[in-house]
Amino acid sequence: MKRQHKGILPVLLLCAAAAMTTSCIFVPEEEEKLTKDGMTLAWSDEFDSGSVPSPSNWTYEILPRGKYNNEKQAYVQNSANAYVSGGTLKIKAVKDSNGNWTSTRINTSGHHSWKYGIIEARIKLPGSNGTWPAFWMMPQNSVYDGWPASGEMDIMENAPTTKGKYFAFSTLHASGHYGSNGKSIGGKTLDSSWHTYAIKWTSDKITAYYDDVAQETYYNDGSGSVNWPYDQSFYVILNLAMGGDLGGEIDSSLSSAIYEIDYVRVYQ
Repeated sequence: MKRQHKGILPVLLLCAAAAMTTSCIFVPEEEEKLTKDGMTLAWSDEFDSGSVPSPSNWTYEILPRGKYNNEKQAYVQNSANAYVSGGTLKIKAVKDSNGNWTSTRINTSGHHSWKYGIIEARIKLPGSNGTWPAFWMMPQNSVYDGWPASGEMDIMENAPTTKGKYFAFSTLHASGHYGSNGKSIGGKTLDSSWHTYAIKWTSDKITAYYDDVAQETYYNDGSGSVNWPYDQSFYVILNLAMGGDLGGEIDSSLSSAIYEIDYVRVYQ
């Protein structure tokens, strides 16, 4: 999400295209189910109380339009753009009378970060052309230098204009891989239904899941941080971008869009 668009997923195909090396290892999973055996719930936000994201869990990122990826929205702290109701968090992008968009980007940095485990969210996507919702992770400390050297884990992104509303995608970024790869899934109404998106992250591999079914696994090839900077603590980010390099052209009739999150959970 940070600087450029990510790889396409067939509703969660984990991908890391080899841009500078040939050491990336992918193994597609056939109906492997997500299990939490031996794990306990380490942290969660169920969005069951309060009217805005809890300040003990989330920090707002205040960013101007175009800061990253040529996105059209400004990220602000406003209860009109991020609010809790009915047991879910709503991140709402809103267009004002001058045609300018505002939205919200929140993260757990400084509050909560994790090294290894299952990171999972139950999500309903907006589905409108020009929306670009994301559920992703960045390193708490950039020990291997600036992006992408210290890594980035995109658990879920969706871009109806450029990739189609029936695509969700997940990508890993590091010095040795940042790019795109993927395949179509077809037949999924991602924007009108609730779905879970997760990764299971260990010292050896990262597997992406959609509705508890494994989609793809990326293995640690032992080459070090160039391909595996994922041995540090990462924090969670939730945001709804509008337009930009991946979001594409925004539906001209659109005046608002809602990205809804039922919960975010971490098991270790």
